[in-house]
Amino acid sequence: MNRLLSSLRWETQIQFRQGIYYAAAFIAVMWSAVLYSIPDAGIEPILLAVLFLDLSVFGFFFMAGLYYLEKGERVLEGLVVTPLRIWEYLATKIVTLTIVTVLVGAVVTLISYGFGINWGWYTVAVIAMCVPLTLFGFVIAARYNGINEYLLPAVIYLTVMQIPLVGYFDLWDHWLLYLIPSTPGLVLLEAAFGTVPPWEIGYALLYLAALTVTGYLWARQTFENVIARKVGG
Repeated sequence: MNRLLSSLRWETQIQFRQGIYYAAAFIAVMWSAVLYSIPDAGIEPILLAVLFLDLSVFGFFFMAGLYYLEKGERVLEGLVVTPLRIWEYLATKIVTLTIVTVLVGAVVTLISYGFGINWGWYTVAVIAMCVPLTLFGFVIAARYNGINEYLLPAVIYLTVMQIPLVGYFDLWDHWLLYLIPSTPGLVLLEAAFGTVPPWEIGYALLYLAALTVTGYLWARQTFENVIARKVGG
């Protein structure tokens, strides 16, 4: 436990030095300024869409950014010979990036909308989305040599992950939308702003739990195969 807490403190310092928190603050200010000018009658669906976009971006893209920074500074090679375990390395990234995502979304919501949401479901939505997406962000980033190679698949990913919004805005309603990995997060966000059928809540929680387990196993294997064995070779 002491090792994990020390890793969390160190990770926080690294992210601060690398400008992650400045980027998060900029995003919070930008969205707050944009949404604050929207009339109250139309703010809810737009705010929910913005929060959904942030959930799809933060863990995935910030994880990739941290990975490439550590790769360039040869930090990952050093981790292989330290006592830090793989799950602890991944946990520090997940916890810190999830906290940032929760805070950014909360600031934007409070400034543009106020306190009138279910903050319990909001927090569950952020955590449940950010954990698997951070893990998948590590997996995808590890398959490319640098940020330039990563950008194209990242844009494709972002496009696919936003598809559930067409269902939310009643542009297209089909059961296939429930297969997209970002749909459970959208369901939980809807629960934060209103009433959602219990079966949808159950679907969202089970799907996100499955994504988390799959993401962890995949990220662990990626660390071992792409990083540890490469260093060993």
